[in-house]
Amino acid sequence: MLKSITSFLCLTFLILIFTSNSELSRLYAQDDDYYETDDPDYENKSNNLRTDNGKLYAYIVLLYNENPHFVNMIQKGSIPLKVLGIEGFNVIEYKNYLKSLTNKSLKSIAQRMLDIYVEPHKYDDYQLKDMEKILTNRNVILKLKRDRNYGEEKLTLDYCIYGKKVPVNITHPFISIKDKIYNIQPFIYYDELSTSNSTFYFDMIYINPAEVENDSIIAKRVMTGLNVDSLFFVGSRVTDDVKFCLMKAFSNQNSIGDEIWRMFVIHELTHKIMNNNYNNFDQVMGEELSLCSTIYLNSYLGLAILYSYLNYNSINPHRIAAINFIRFCSEKMGNKDIIHNPGSIKYLPENKMKQMARENFNTNINELKKIK
Repeated sequence: MLKSITSFLCLTFLILIFTSNSELSRLYAQDDDYYETDDPDYENKSNNLRTDNGKLYAYIVLLYNENPHFVNMIQKGSIPLKVLGIEGFNVIEYKNYLKSLTNKSLKSIAQRMLDIYVEPHKYDDYQLKDMEKILTNRNVILKLKRDRNYGEEKLTLDYCIYGKKVPVNITHPFISIKDKIYNIQPFIYYDELSTSNSTFYFDMIYINPAEVENDSIIAKRVMTGLNVDSLFFVGSRVTDDVKFCLMKAFSNQNSIGDEIWRMFVIHELTHKIMNNNYNNFDQVMGEELSLCSTIYLNSYLGLAILYSYLNYNSINPHRIAAINFIRFCSEKMGNKDIIHNPGSIKYLPENKMKQMARENFNTNINELKKIK
């Protein structure tokens, strides 16, 4: 019995290997129910991918990463599990996609991406950069890189995102950034871009609009004297110290959204400077530098973040960074009471807060220079 089953499986495998292109298409069509998902927002995401640019993105990911996930979001079961082991299935399906294109410009771009995949040695770095720019104009943001194990003979995707790159025009208060930095606005959900962060790519940050909106709503409620139950800056209940600072952080309610957005950008740019300029990814120092930058930018809004960090339930890099800043202020001002009563910092003159922020920032940057 076991031998019979084994023989059957081997025969099936051989049949699959020698299946023709047309037969592969038929296999795909037979398994429409393969791609199951519990995602409640599945339709919204798949609709974004059903545009011409969305399909181009999905098939580029399929071709280069042999990943059918996004193609299957466009049409469930387009590429069933049983064909994934067939060598070259990604190229076969990509060619089928090419045949379906009627737009000459789009077809030319898609064909070029296939040519680059098949014969990467024919394309130099300048040509690859040019292709990346063309795709960015179609909201397909990617980075092609040579595979170290294969040299010129193989290209891989360092990243590939469906969305927009928007230049960041906000200036950091302490350090000028020579490289152009972009804020990514993805059109579909990505796990790695679920919260604001700056650590994934050299020239990109991500600001989560939902986080900005959440904190803006909290600030508006505080300013109008309403109760607040939601958590501020991703994790803290709104304490009296946070309320005090939010009440003083904004000139009026109309400025709240812009100020909080600017604070998020400065926070992430600080991490980016630390990563790019000093090749340092220490979380505690990154958060401490970010606190200094935001306190200098908008002293009371920055302190609201500091008090939020102190109120986090667990000992984490954010909380340690806040404690470090408080200890620094205590030592510099010769006032030990600040350590036991951090809330007293909010009563300092604003120019004193900015002075402490600048001095702490410079102290940490000097430490980074020594490490580098």
